[in-house]
Amino acid sequence: MAPAGVRAAESTSAFVRTGSTNLTRQTPRGPLAFIEPGGQLQATVLSQQLGKGQGESLVGALAARDSLLQLNARHTVLDTDDRPVFYVERYLAASKPGFTVFDPDGDPLAVYLSGDPFLVRDGTGAPVAQLHSRTDRLEVVEVGGGPIAQCWRSPLELGWLVDEQWGLTVLDEPAVLERRALVAFPLVCRLLWGRPPHSKTSQERTIGAAELGLDVASTLFSNF
Repeated sequence: MAPAGVRAAESTSAFVRTGSTNLTRQTPRGPLAFIEPGGQLQATVLSQQLGKGQGESLVGALAARDSLLQLNARHTVLDTDDRPVFYVERYLAASKPGFTVFDPDGDPLAVYLSGDPFLVRDGTGAPVAQLHSRTDRLEVVEVGGGPIAQCWRSPLELGWLVDEQWGLTVLDEPAVLERRALVAFPLVCRLLWGRPPHSKTSQERTIGAAELGLDVASTLFSNF
């Protein structure tokens, strides 16, 4: 986030024409990255903890009965020139997990808020879409319209490490949401439902990562 009165030098190239992308990892110890299906790097994710005095304290969150998921973490998406595209932080003042997507200057682009239904709000706070669970994917469905994006996860084998990647397909241009709000969809999903990477076990080395399928539909929304 840029200082008051100073606009951040934000990216003008990343995700301009994105029809699909994968949030993945290229090496076991490398950062999360957005990669086009053809293999071209679009952006990387810089994850940081906010300093003292920023965000919300643990005591304050407990007193307010807020969700503690990703407390005081900021995930900034940087293009290939290290210019910020957007960043994601935990949504404050909510008992169920949620995340806000901000532009580099700190203006909200969208809020993904758990619940029944799972709501997607625009930068003004108006509910403009919902997340719908399907057999093998999640869909962002606009209010009064159809699905505009879908997301799914699959196993990712990186030598000795087993992780997961989240794929995104933009099905239609959103009527209200800013495009970066949709690009943030797989990152939000990983923050909400992702499983931590782990060293490959002897059993996994035997049967192969392809048989360790992560069934989104069976676990989605069941963690909270």
